Amino acid sequence: MILDGAPQVLKPYHAAEALTACQAAELAKRSVRTIREWAARFDLGRRIGGAWAISKVALQMHLEGNREALALYHAGNRNSPIVTAYFERCGVPLRRQRFDVQEEALSELNGSSQP
Repeated sequence: MILDGAPQVLKPYHAAEALTACQAAELAKRSVRTIREWAARFDLGRRIGGAWAISKVALQMHLEGNREALALYHAGNRNSPIVTAYFERCGVPLRRQRFDVQEEALSELNGSSQP
């Protein structure tokens, strides 16, 4: 599901998911330098306007050593139960996928909406 060949970190962008390098360092109990190195090496964030934005979700996956979840996250998978569990634990709301919204709208038009 990687659209442009790059890991889908903070895509789509949601402010509740993004941490500054300083915030991430405090959360991880590591130095800012380590966080920046991890962000680049393990794709835990991306540069926005020259500054690092670190994914709270990807950072937590990395800290817990959950490579499977991080690989799914990098691939852009936001529907896997493994990934959604991290979003929930980190308090980051998940945007509904465009397909899900379209499918629900079609169901409502057809009168077959499910609870």
